[in-house]
Amino acid sequence: MEFTFLGGASEVGGSCTLLRVAGRCVLIDGGMRPAAREGQARIPDLALLDDNPPEALLITHAHIDHTGSLPLIASLYPHIPIYATESTRALTEILLRDSVRIMGQEGLKPDGETPLYNEEQVDALLGRIRPVGFHQVFAPIPTAPEIRVSYLPAGHILGAAMLYFVTPEGTLLHTGDISVTDQRTIRGLDIASLPGADVMICEGTYGNRAHSSRREEERKFAEAVQATVARNGRVLCPAFAVGRAQEIVLILKSYRASGYISPVPIYLDGMVRSVCAAYQGQSHDLHPHLQRYLKNARRPLFVDPDLHIFAVRSHERAALIARKEPAIIISSSGMLSGGASPLYGATIATREQDALLLTGYQDEESPGAALLRARPGMPLQIGSQRVPLACKVEKYNLSGHADAEQISQVVTKVGPRCLILVHGAPDALEALKQRFGEMRVEIPVVGSKLTFHAARQGLLTPASSRASISRAILPEAPLTAPELAFLDNTESMALPSIESLWLLARKLGPLRPWTVVELGQAYYGSAYRPALRPLIEQIFKSDTSAYFKRSRIGAQSIYQPCETVLGLSFSTTLPGEQLMGRGGGPTSLTLPQVPATELSRRIPGAGTVVIVQGQKNSAPYLALTLSPEHNGGIRMVADGWKAATRPLSMIQLLPDVQRPEWLHLPEESIKAHLKQWRHKLDRAWVDLFAWWRSCQRSSFSFTSLCRDLELRQADERLGWGLELLTHGLLLFRHHGEMWHPLDAARIYANGGFAHHLRLLEAGEGSAIEVNGRIGCLTGRSSWRLFEVRWDELLETEDEMDRLAQVRASTIHLLF
Repeated sequence: MEFTFLGGASEVGGSCTLLRVAGRCVLIDGGMRPAAREGQARIPDLALLDDNPPEALLITHAHIDHTGSLPLIASLYPHIPIYATESTRALTEILLRDSVRIMGQEGLKPDGETPLYNEEQVDALLGRIRPVGFHQVFAPIPTAPEIRVSYLPAGHILGAAMLYFVTPEGTLLHTGDISVTDQRTIRGLDIASLPGADVMICEGTYGNRAHSSRREEERKFAEAVQATVARNGRVLCPAFAVGRAQEIVLILKSYRASGYISPVPIYLDGMVRSVCAAYQGQSHDLHPHLQRYLKNARRPLFVDPDLHIFAVRSHERAALIARKEPAIIISSSGMLSGGASPLYGATIATREQDALLLTGYQDEESPGAALLRARPGMPLQIGSQRVPLACKVEKYNLSGHADAEQISQVVTKVGPRCLILVHGAPDALEALKQRFGEMRVEIPVVGSKLTFHAARQGLLTPASSRASISRAILPEAPLTAPELAFLDNTESMALPSIESLWLLARKLGPLRPWTVVELGQAYYGSAYRPALRPLIEQIFKSDTSAYFKRSRIGAQSIYQPCETVLGLSFSTTLPGEQLMGRGGGPTSLTLPQVPATELSRRIPGAGTVVIVQGQKNSAPYLALTLSPEHNGGIRMVADGWKAATRPLSMIQLLPDVQRPEWLHLPEESIKAHLKQWRHKLDRAWVDLFAWWRSCQRSSFSFTSLCRDLELRQADERLGWGLELLTHGLLLFRHHGEMWHPLDAARIYANGGFAHHLRLLEAGEGSAIEVNGRIGCLTGRSSWRLFEVRWDELLETEDEMDRLAQVRASTIHLLF
């Protein structure tokens, strides 16, 4: 693999990377530098493509620093296919048409630059973009089926994607711009689902920073808005039109609906208007809770005159600027460098009661950065006007980028042999590099050419380069090129069940661990193909701990077959499912027909933490198994039981938690540990009402609950499991392993339940009163309890008492 960095290396802006692999060339993004410095080109160095013209163009997301040069590139290479998600295409159209408008205006100035492209070129580009769905696998170059790509959700803005390549020369993950934290509009990327890769190109925008709590930043932002409105001031929120503006609208709607912010009008101006419409039009990529809102409420998400949220037309702008009444204005651009925001900013900056609240990245040369550096009374250039600064200025971190720790988690999960850091200032990328110890990390600059060889014996052929910098990256060990299922036709190949793999492993090598490849080769024999590997890996991504114990050797997962599985033994047979022998023919080993209820019940080994229950309506307990199963019983100790052999049927939930190190402790000590742990779990914020609301008319199992709520920590899984068995029958019907939500009419008929649900719907920040004290909901709740934050402390209280747990029945909503 060979990488040429035309832009976006050791800088933020102009992202553009050429990938050369297996003799073919793919271009990734073609951005612009919106805040190009004097003497710096606004577009990538496209001359670097002369010797290696691209045969396909892939777009990660719509932001102008990734798409601003695309019409020009498409004109230079009129026959290459261009790919993007449907949402990215919709947003790119808005951004590029606005770019044409701005370049046209700049070109009319005496010293203005000639526009880079026109409307016709934008139309031609848009007509050639082929929409791609998330997780869809395709060959970007039709004549090179050996190079395959999949778009993976990046969590940055609507439609943003990471690119995962599978090639004859290895695998590559290009992150584009990523965000791990859930936003109000979209989900963050799922780290757990990321594939491994030989090479990873990763953004490092905030490689030297740690984000504060997003909820806390939203709360501080809402407080600043309300403080300004309370003094009859106006609030201007300059915002990036794509992503940030929509987040701000939803934050304001939420806090205003709860009464935390006074019901003043909200105005949307500039490109924000059209982007909001595009977001709603691409609802399939929105956060699931917004999809439910659009389906059930049947109201607009953003512009909604009934809720006093208005779109401002250009002819209405002057009147709004002249108005002095309290209002909230959201307008592009986020750095005050263009659009409508400087027009409002020049007036608002001069009024002491008004506020300018910034929520995004500010380039050092931008007016927004100058605003943050300015002191009251200083003259400030905003747009075409120079005005004295009098208003309140604050900045809040509502970033759509991952911070340093989150990037580290992403890289660790992918486990690349070589990491290439781009899209960041040099100091941020250098700081990020230090986090990865001995991992091979490269920080290219514009014009760099890096070569990654996966040749046998580590043979390295230096890449010839017309660029100013050329470096070869040599892996520390020979690579194999993993293949995805699409590289071979596997539709006719029946996949094994987890039971058949367990039986096969127990028969052929019961005492040894297995890799996925070894299991596949053993099952299919000569019919095995590398393309089957990811399909078998998918089997192990479900809950298979009843059959195999998973561990790791370096980055390699290995699976040790369990000694026993209820209802199965490796000497029994199952009609209808045969294993492929090493010669390609069926073996005599087949599997027994076992009832699904038995197959789904797992037998825990010694040292497993389980949740037990004596009878259906009795209290659940936290328990540790002390020995393997024997004759339908298992010895265990619980936080409320002494150690004894008890029936397997008492084990209700297996939250996939192990504590084998406790087995050497006295049984009374284990019980004490469990009691202490249980006391901690009983104080956790676990609200079944919230889960009941989210899964209306949808049945679930405990395993699917853990997956959907992304319960990765042991305490989270145990807390939810205990709560489900304690109060679950009040909200759900329980049959076997499945839980079914009770009818809404039945739940709302209970006055206490209905009140709890109303408090949940009011949400975080809602103003409340409890026995004469005023406060707000923090957004945390459990069974019939809510956490509140008091507005004022009593004389006998200190700051630690500002947060309190309050029974739901005593809470009254103020609005």
